[in-house]
Amino acid sequence: MEKFRWGFIGAGFIAKKALYPAISKSSVGEIYAVASRDRDRAMTISPRGLIYTDYDEMLADPKVEGVYISLPNAFHLPIAIRALKAGKHVLCEKPLGMNAEEVREAMAVSEQTGKMLIEASWNRWHPRSKRVQEIVASGKLGKLTKIRTAFTYDGLAPDNIRLDPAIGGGILYDLGPYSTVAPLWITGFPEVTDLEVQTVWHSGGVDETTRVNYKVGGVEAETVTSSNIPVSLWMIIEGTNGSVRTGGSDSFNNCNMPSTLEIEINGVKTIENFEACDPYQLMADAFANKARGGNDWVMPLSESLRFAELFDAAFAKMGKP
Repeated sequence: MEKFRWGFIGAGFIAKKALYPAISKSSVGEIYAVASRDRDRAMTISPRGLIYTDYDEMLADPKVEGVYISLPNAFHLPIAIRALKAGKHVLCEKPLGMNAEEVREAMAVSEQTGKMLIEASWNRWHPRSKRVQEIVASGKLGKLTKIRTAFTYDGLAPDNIRLDPAIGGGILYDLGPYSTVAPLWITGFPEVTDLEVQTVWHSGGVDETTRVNYKVGGVEAETVTSSNIPVSLWMIIEGTNGSVRTGGSDSFNNCNMPSTLEIEINGVKTIENFEACDPYQLMADAFANKARGGNDWVMPLSESLRFAELFDAAFAKMGKP
């Protein structure tokens, strides 16, 4: 079968570091065209050399089947909606929208056009993430009591787009789609209550450290994201019979490296090992197969909406700097 033809909108760091190598290795899809304001940058990730400097011109290309969007956060949904209306399936970088209202609008367009819109939360396709869900669903941990997560790094250049509030900057938008929302998908999306937020503000007007604590279905969730704390990543799930945690410091960013899960149930400790894989490729291939009528799993838009609703509640608690 002919490969699924991708059109990239945006040719920045994530596109070049993650999706370009993932799709380049794929037997399912190929990068057919790249649309970017910067032609030279686009050329570095366009195997065919097909470049558009106007997004709508690429969206009008009938050979483009699916679009991957990796623009600054504030532009995700407007461009995604244009792509859907142009008849393209859309894989959009996280966060899908700046608020739940935007996500609901995009969901309606996806339904109206019959085209897929998927948030690129790539770690959800990682076999280790799926195994975590299996362990929790099995009931072997007993009644869940607490989930603790962290995703932090230290230091951003003053001109980094993550520090610009005008285009959706801030650490909750950047890393929250990994660690802050993890308790939701781990527990199967029950009701969120007792939300508390603590924020350290950057001088530029965005949050640089945000602790979001809440209860989800009665389970305590303690989460932290930061761009001014030394690198730390963890995910620890505790229950009345035991616990499961990701090994090492790669809970939400493991790509092309072996990984582990540390499991303790009724006092018995085991370690499960996972071979190196590229979850970006797993995500892109699942998307392409699903778009062509397959049964591959893709993250439902209903889950993206729940994430956005959690962020809305957190930002409301956070207030302004």
